[in-house]
Formats: sequence, C-alpha cells, structure tokens
Amino acid sequence: MMRHIFYSLLVASVLLSGCAAKNAKNTQTSAPVAGSEAAIAASLHKEGNLSEALEHYAKAIEEKETPQLRNGAGAALLEGGNPQDALQEFNRALVFYPASPELLTNKGTAEILLGNDDSAEESFDKALSYAPNNPAALNGKALILLRKKEYESALILLIKAAKEAPEDKAIIFNKALSFEATGLLEDADKTLTKVLENDPEDAEARNARGIVRMKRKKYELARDDFTFAIALSPTTGIFYYNKAILEQRLMEYEKAVTNYTRSIAYDPDNPAAYVNRGESYFLLGKKEKGCKDLEKACDAGLCEKLESYHTARLCMD
Repeated sequence: MMRHIFYSLLVASVLLSGCAAKNAKNTQTSAPVAGSEAAIAASLHKEGNLSEALEHYAKAIEEKETPQLRNGAGAALLEGGNPQDALQEFNRALVFYPASPELLTNKGTAEILLGNDDSAEESFDKALSYAPNNPAALNGKALILLRKKEYESALILLIKAAKEAPEDKAIIFNKALSFEATGLLEDADKTLTKVLENDPEDAEARNARGIVRMKRKKYELARDDFTFAIALSPTTGIFYYNKAILEQRLMEYEKAVTNYTRSIAYDPDNPAAYVNRGESYFLLGKKEKGCKDLEKACDAGLCEKLESYHTARLCMD
C-alpha cells in the first residue's frame, strides 16, 4: 500500500544581520537600515507577502549583493513553490560562503523538492561536516533516508535533531512519522498528539495520526482524525483516500467508494485509489465498475491487481 503521509522540510535561517556559518570568516554585516530595500524585503517576507518581498530583494541585491539577501530571496522562492529559482539563489549565496551549513541545507532542501535526491544528500552531508548538530541539515538528511526506506537511520537523525531544536514542529512531525515507519506506533501516536496539542488545526498531523491509529486498530479515533483533517482541508485528496481505506477495512464499502471518488476528484494521479475503489465495487457486486477502475489504474501504471483479476477471469481482456 502506498504511504500517504507528508514529510516536512525546513529552511535554515541566514539572518540579514549576518551569516550564521560558524566556519566562515568575516561574515557579519550591519543590520539592514530601517526603510532600506533589504529591510522592506525582510518585513514583507515575514508577513508572507512573497511576491512583493521578492521585488524588494531584487532591488536590494542590485544595490549591494550579499549572501543574506540571496538566501532570503531563495527562501521566499521556496515558500512560493519555485525550488528551481530558489536553488539558483542559494548557489549564488554559496559563492560568498561555501562552508555555510545553513546555505548548504537550503540548497539541499531545494534539491529535494526538485527530486534531485543524490545532490540533496551531498549538500546535507556537506552541511553536517561543518555543523554536525545542525537540526535543519539533520532533518534534510533524514528525509533522504526516509525516501530510501532506511527508517531506523532516519529516526536516529531526527531524535538528534529534536534534541537540538525541541520546539521545531517540522522536526517533531518527521520524528513521529519515523516512529510510525519503524513500527513504533505508540511513540508515533504520542508525538503527533503533542504536535496537535500545540496546533489542533494541523491537517497533516491529523491525517498522520489517523494513519497511526488505524494501524493500532483504534478505528473510531482514526475516523475522527481523518474527518477532522478533511474539514480543515477539504480539497486534499489524500485525506479522503486514507479515510476510504479505513472504511474499506471496516467493510463499509459504500462509504469507501464515496471517499475514493472524492480522493480521485482532488488527486487524480493516485492509481491506488482506482485499485481500491475497484475492489470495493467488486465487494458490492458491481463487477463492471470494478473492472473499469482496475483498467484505469493499469493505464496509470499500476497493473498488478488487474492482471490477477484477469487470471481469475473476473475481468476479461
């Protein structure tokens, strides 16, 4: 079964008042002057006004290029969903401070989002060679290990990162998901509950805890979490998908079909939803609809279930 949990990335801070790289020399600069382009950019960025922040970062860089400004622009681009241009900004900043763990971590973060896992891992490893306890770099390296399904190794790094940054939500969240991946379900449940105590309206944490509780066979609690996650983010297909898996497990096939259909509407690129809805249709005695769903899944590259139904002559070629 596909894993439908989100992992959280971090963007490391390189303050406008100076680069935080411990190994770099002469990195401190004066704080941006109030009313300057740099100060306006930083203020807009903090407010979440990314497009205007980027305009002022560009003007500030034109006046005087600094790695802090390049990093700020890169962080704004990442937050705005543009990792390609963000990567260029981080690379430009690294020309000034090639040994900055923060800049290397941000570069790795952009590379993860671009799917360049090997380059990302190299960036995180380099960052950790300069700052072995850098929590953002530890988190980034752990995400690479999670993608490789090296769950225990990832958990070790995330526990270390959590000690360095005990209040960092992204690290705590990823630690919880690593607990889940290694089978430490009770630990995962407790950790996600702590996340939700601080932020009850975190839809991703609700969804993640729902998965954990479903695995723990706490089905009604899991249902509550999926329902809450959907209420918080009603256009996120994965949340409907996970609730449908629960309903299918509880033999509530009509409900499962409904939520798989909602999942497909919001996330049509998940072939597993077609497979599972198809099987639910079969269990409802709707063979024709079931076969059509398995064919759609196969068209998207997930053919194993259709082939098994062909072999059993439940779906004909």
